[in-house]
Formats: sequence, C-alpha cells, structure tokens
Amino acid sequence: MPDSATEFIDLATADKFLEEVWSTKCVVARESKLYFAPNVNRGFEAELLRGQILRVQHISDLAARSKTANTAITFETVTETESTITIGTYVYAAYALEDVIKPMVNVSKIELYVGKVGYALAKNEDSALAALIDDGTITQSVGTLATDITYDNLVRGDQYLNDADAPEEGRVIITSPASKAGFLKQDNFINKDYTDNRNGVLGSWMGYPIFVTTNTDGSNSAGHDSVMMQKECIAHISQIKPVVKTFWDINYFCGKVAALTTYGSTIMRATFGVWMKGA
Repeated sequence: MPDSATEFIDLATADKFLEEVWSTKCVVARESKLYFAPNVNRGFEAELLRGQILRVQHISDLAARSKTANTAITFETVTETESTITIGTYVYAAYALEDVIKPMVNVSKIELYVGKVGYALAKNEDSALAALIDDGTITQSVGTLATDITYDNLVRGDQYLNDADAPEEGRVIITSPASKAGFLKQDNFINKDYTDNRNGVLGSWMGYPIFVTTNTDGSNSAGHDSVMMQKECIAHISQIKPVVKTFWDINYFCGKVAALTTYGSTIMRATFGVWMKGA
C-alpha cells in the first residue's frame, strides 16, 4: 500500500504559482430598444437648424352659417394660437483613458465604450419623449396602472384617435414587457393570423404595430405608461445630433471621447395620443 502523505503541495502552498487569466471578451450591458424617437414627428427639424425657439401657428376650422335672403353675410374673426418647440435640453456623455493603462490591459477600453457614448445620448432623448405621455398634456387615457391592458382599452383608445381625425398612417402602440405579457393572453396576439414580422414588433392590432421596450416610464410594481398615438401627437427636434469626437490631451497624457446633443419636444396634437395605463 502507498504511504499516506501528511505533507503535500496544495492550493494554499501553491498560491504564488496559480494562474489568473483575464478574458478578452466582456459582458457588455444590454441596451433598451428605443422606439419613441423614431415614431414621433421630426418634420420640423429642418426649420430649426439655427435658433432656439420654433413657433408653429395653428389654423382652426371656419364655421358654416346659414344664408338668409337679402341679408349681409357675417365675416368670422379668427384668433389663432401657436405651439413652441424650445431647444432647452443639452446633454453629453464622455470618458477618458490614461495612456499608462493601455499596455496594462488586454482589451481596448477606448473602443469598448465608443458605442456606449451614442447610446447614452439616444436613451436620454428617448426617455424624455416617454416622459411626455403622463405629464398631463395628453388628457385621454384608458386602463389602470399595474393592471393588464384589455381589448376594450385598445378599442376605446382607437376611438379617441378616430374621433380626433388622426391619420391612419403613422399610428403606433409603444408598451412595456409587463404589458406584453398581458397582450399574450389575448387571442389576437398569439394567433398567427395577426402576426407582424417587423423587427421588434409584438404584433399588429387594427393596423397599429406594437413596439415593446423597457424604456417606458414606470415599474413592474407601479405599472407603466404605454401609449397609443399617431406620430403628429409629439413634435421633436434634435438640433445637434450626437457625433462622437476623440482627442488626445497632452496635459494628462490621456485619450478623451465625448459627444453632445441638444433637443426640444412638445405635445403638438394632444388628441392624437392616448395614455394607456397598464402593467
């Protein structure tokens, strides 16, 4: 029989020889799908390439009056209102990396964070638009927070937009993953006859593509602010679109990366939007 060893090299005594390996692959933070900014009215951007405030006049309908024989007609006096879009948000994202770090790491930290600069600004812009849904300007609402959005809620929301003569084109529903779970209990969202193959779309209801994102306002416990709207509901202007800029700072011997964006938004047609209170 072999002798029983009482002294041997183990993890403790071999500690100075144990290797540590740093992976060249990183666990990158997942990014939210951003659907608010692409689905609002960006048509005013070309008019505010310079300046801070864009004033948009409203044109209302005229009244039709009965004509009485041998009497003069009455001319209507029209006093109009206006909406303003103010470039009042200025946001940046930036980071720096000292030169002494570069030979000490096995991944390019400058390159790893470049995409995150643009994403930080895009998410901030998208979040600002999401916050408009429950700011009090959109007065039409359906459903109850922290409760599944029902089929009746969808029908009533659609009626709101139809009552406002909102165009059929450009209508969308943007909702949360929690509300998606509720939709999946309805046959029209699980039956293949209703499916929509566009990327990111849960399905199509009455011509509305339904986009699911974690970037709606709210929480799973308190409920989320989903929206049914036609894109003219919200006007948005991104005046300085983010461009990632890099430069080297001799004073600190480091590489610097930064980007800036400026933007402004307003509810332009409140009746073209419905706050869908849901899970």
